[in-house]
Amino acid sequence: MEVGGAYAHLFFELLNFLELRTLIITDLDAVEKLGGEACAVHLGTHSSNECLKAWFKGDQPVTLAALTAMNEANMTQHGNRIAYQCPENASGPCGRTFEDAFILANPALFGLTAVSSNDQELEARLVAAKQKKSEFALKYAITETTWIAPKYILDGIRWLAKDDVVVGPALAAVSIENGAPVNA
Repeated sequence: MEVGGAYAHLFFELLNFLELRTLIITDLDAVEKLGGEACAVHLGTHSSNECLKAWFKGDQPVTLAALTAMNEANMTQHGNRIAYQCPENASGPCGRTFEDAFILANPALFGLTAVSSNDQELEARLVAAKQKKSEFALKYAITETTWIAPKYILDGIRWLAKDDVVVGPALAAVSIENGAPVNA
């Protein structure tokens, strides 16, 4: 379900209540300073993303350094996981948005020529800025199908596909009533 990054955090309590394993995919949304303008990740200090702010409420304000240091355990709460842009490899560039990350995951597809990590990030942002979001999504979902998904999405999908679901008390009670085995 697509709810928009500015509103996804409003569903956290509902997701916890429903006890459904859920992957929340959002954008890193780097900004130059707290309350500042959007910028490339390597030039930023914070995230303007409301979903990330709510998820990591212990780290106010949400710094990019803290976000990039998070591991899967930090990204998982109450049977839910959050996923946001990360570098494709340890020393590589990081996208600010899905489009940036998609382009960085597929540099040859988009003709990226920059050598340094920072220049690659800036080049991907320039290419992404020329795209219309809906057309971009539809083109790579329907027409152009030879590409690699960004690492953060693959990591999230791998987590979602794991068979280590922790069943909460309400779901366990329903499962027992129906005679289903419970892996609580």
